[in-house]
Amino acid sequence: MSDLLFSLNTSEKKEILKEVLSVKEEGIPISAFKAKLSCLEIVVRYLKDDSEMSFKEISLLLNRRLSTLYNTYNNSLKKYKSSLNVFDKSIVVPFNVFSDRKYSTLESVVAYLVSSGYSLVKIASLLGKNYNTVKTVYRRYKIKNV
Repeated sequence: MSDLLFSLNTSEKKEILKEVLSVKEEGIPISAFKAKLSCLEIVVRYLKDDSEMSFKEISLLLNRRLSTLYNTYNNSLKKYKSSLNVFDKSIVVPFNVFSDRKYSTLESVVAYLVSSGYSLVKIASLLGKNYNTVKTVYRRYKIKNV
């Protein structure tokens, strides 16, 4: 590995360093939500596999019990064998969005995207969900928010 790094010119080294430093964002890329999993399964799977966090760290971050997270993670592995698509980082949903237990994870994502200026039609497209599902989830969020 070190031989490879020494063989690169300065601009290539800078490009690699820039790429490595930009990987550590504080959120989940929007493309991860297209997986055929529940939102909580996607969040837990991303934090465990891609961010390499422990279940205890995830528990503190999401304000959820360890047993819930452990079961959610194992269920996601059974349902979706391949890794999450995390390549589209044009929109990143911050982790702190999911800590409020008053709202479901899907309600939290939809509310965050609406507050970021996206329409419900666009949100449905970004999440790979039906428009009516997104509309209903956002309506429930607004009812809880009153």
